[in-house]
Amino acid sequence: MAAAEAAAPTPPGDVKRPEGDEWCDSGLGSLGEGQLGPLPASPGPASPGTALGPVTAAVSAVRLAEPPDEEEEEERAASSPLAAAAVNPAAWLRHVLGFLTEDGDTALHLAVIHEHEAFLDSILQYTGGTEYLDLQNDLGQTALHIAVILGLSGFVRKLRAAGAGLCVQERGGHTALHLACREGRRGCARHLLGPPRIPPAPHDEEARAQLDSVNYDGYTPLHVAVLRKDLAMVELLLSAGADLNKAEPSCGRSPLHLAVEAQSPEVAECLLRAGADPAARMYVGYTPLYSARHRPDPRLPQLLRDFGAQEPPADSEDSPDEGDGDNSDEEYDDIVINSGRCVD
Repeated sequence: MAAAEAAAPTPPGDVKRPEGDEWCDSGLGSLGEGQLGPLPASPGPASPGTALGPVTAAVSAVRLAEPPDEEEEEERAASSPLAAAAVNPAAWLRHVLGFLTEDGDTALHLAVIHEHEAFLDSILQYTGGTEYLDLQNDLGQTALHIAVILGLSGFVRKLRAAGAGLCVQERGGHTALHLACREGRRGCARHLLGPPRIPPAPHDEEARAQLDSVNYDGYTPLHVAVLRKDLAMVELLLSAGADLNKAEPSCGRSPLHLAVEAQSPEVAECLLRAGADPAARMYVGYTPLYSARHRPDPRLPQLLRDFGAQEPPADSEDSPDEGDGDNSDEEYDDIVINSGRCVD
């Protein structure tokens, strides 16, 4: 009998209450029925001193996972039946901004995950320029990281315009731009880099800084794009001012070294035409030409020579010892793309 009652359908017009694990479901439905659309009609973004002012001025004051005050809601419902039927903007906002899933996702994360643009707009209306935009889930991801991974360039544009941090790193040390390069999200990368403004705004400095940021492997976004052989992304990063000679810290390989290791003559030529140094040396003294001579693609050595790379003298540090000619395959196999392993 109890089982039959439990399985009975919910009467029409009633809202099913969350039970057990349903309350922690990492989905927009966890916020409750009727809370996914835009905010209720209001005069607009609140100014300091109004009921919503403190939230807009400092969202960090809202305690995470704090539910609305039930006693306060009951008193309001008892005093006015109409108030019980309407959604109070302040209560709605307090509840939404305090919401947190078991995975550490905020309502902003969920709006991006479920591609709910109207809900995103509602949140950004009150959280623009606040630290709420950069809250990270258990994977260290902000809403901006997730938007890039999903390839939601429109969401990336809105989050950046609202003031989302461009240099925040997730648990692998990746910024949003690193992820855009890794996933090949060129549209997202364009919004992250954005057109330069005259005079420069403070946000433009962060846009420039993301080009030089390194992940926990020591790679800049340009390094990642080169290793992915993504010529269009490399061109985009170079046009934005990426340092085309910056070496990664594990072995001292420049982007040109990485292009040679990735066996990509197209990317290598792009770097060379942009001014990459063909004589750059790794910590052990190897130039891109030396690395190219130990790779199977015959186009790379000739390409480097065409751009001024010099053959090393027979007794130079860059020249392999006698008898090393038989070890060219071993040299090639010893360098593993995307690892921190160096050639001895």
